[in-house]
Amino acid sequence: MSQQLPYVLVSTLIAVGCGADDPDNSSIPGIDIGVATDMGGEDLTDDAQVEDDGPEVDVGPIGVEKLFALGPHPVGFIEFDVSYTPPGATEPRVLPVKAWYPAIPDSGAEPAQYAVANIVDVTTDVALDGPDAAEGRFGVVVYSHGSGGEGLLGYPFGENFASWGWVVVSPNHVGNTALDGIRGEFAPFAANLLYRVTDITALLDAIEAETTASAIDGHADVEDVLLFGHSFGGYTTLASAGADFDFDALAANCPTPSDDGSCGFLALPDVEAAFRAGFGDPRIDAAVAQAPFVPQFADGALAGIDIPTMIQSGDRDATTPSDLQAEPAWNALDGPDDVWVRIPDGGHFTFISICYDLTDTVLRAFRPEADDDGCGEDFIDARQAVPVVNAYLRAFAETHLQQSDEWTEVLDGTVSLDDGFVVTAR
Repeated sequence: MSQQLPYVLVSTLIAVGCGADDPDNSSIPGIDIGVATDMGGEDLTDDAQVEDDGPEVDVGPIGVEKLFALGPHPVGFIEFDVSYTPPGATEPRVLPVKAWYPAIPDSGAEPAQYAVANIVDVTTDVALDGPDAAEGRFGVVVYSHGSGGEGLLGYPFGENFASWGWVVVSPNHVGNTALDGIRGEFAPFAANLLYRVTDITALLDAIEAETTASAIDGHADVEDVLLFGHSFGGYTTLASAGADFDFDALAANCPTPSDDGSCGFLALPDVEAAFRAGFGDPRIDAAVAQAPFVPQFADGALAGIDIPTMIQSGDRDATTPSDLQAEPAWNALDGPDDVWVRIPDGGHFTFISICYDLTDTVLRAFRPEADDDGCGEDFIDARQAVPVVNAYLRAFAETHLQQSDEWTEVLDGTVSLDDGFVVTAR
């Protein structure tokens, strides 16, 4: 049975709609899309300031507050492009990348501006615009945005991780972003299945080769890599961690009357070879899938992931329902270090900042179901939840990439970071 994943993820600064009248890719795990195009150039945020102070969080025992606080490093923010030619493409694929990193102190740099398509600028109180990186080499965190989102959605995580000595990179998955939706340029679903994963590898290649032509060259160490992503980014995370497709089963669904171009794409010899070769990147040391979209991987593929893996999900997720996506994924994983972090009153949008970065009017105009999928008053407050989500991410990263034993009781559920979260460990 095919999975249907709407293009429901909205950029922090651009809202993307979903319509029921779009083509139904019923024979391939597909995406029904619809895009709101009348943006009007208005400021989409409640105020033009990203705040690093949310509501107070009950952080439990002394010491755990470190997971919520900013670290000792100033935070730099830059944007750069990575270009590569993936299977099935005749021209280079150019990925815009956002990056946060530890910066030198007293740089004199101005506050960074988070901007999308010249529609809106948002000033951050935390990140600085392009200072030099601090001395040393730092572990790498890669964020994969959801379908119809963009790399800037990683900013709450990027700022916190960078302040504690990590380089955080967040690519725009071209053909699957908010702007692609506005322009009507979504790529075929099968292309996104492949290219999202090759994007991660190409980005790590550029970082390892120090060819980003940016402040992070020479400071990002791919010996320590955490990959995490939301929704379709959750799929990207699991696939990049080593979960492979049964290509024959995928291709057997073609052709279809409503094919979006996926069938022709899958028929390309180099595309078939890429799917059959598998997606896992050995540089990835730990993986976290948030509200994941979990397509039909090959039998045993999730059990074959041999790195520590965390699932983060909301029990009330209406877009990628936990009982159909996160729970089967958790049951299929079998690593001794795997962890499942559930939010009983969490929805799909609980893991990103749109519930509080967009005004109520704009959010409901473009995402009328948002109140029923994480943004409503009867859900956990996203301003409270996002820092807790990040705290579990950092605990996981520090445990498995920095060999810290400080957060053992956090990851086994003995110590709770928030009463609204439930942790299950192997």
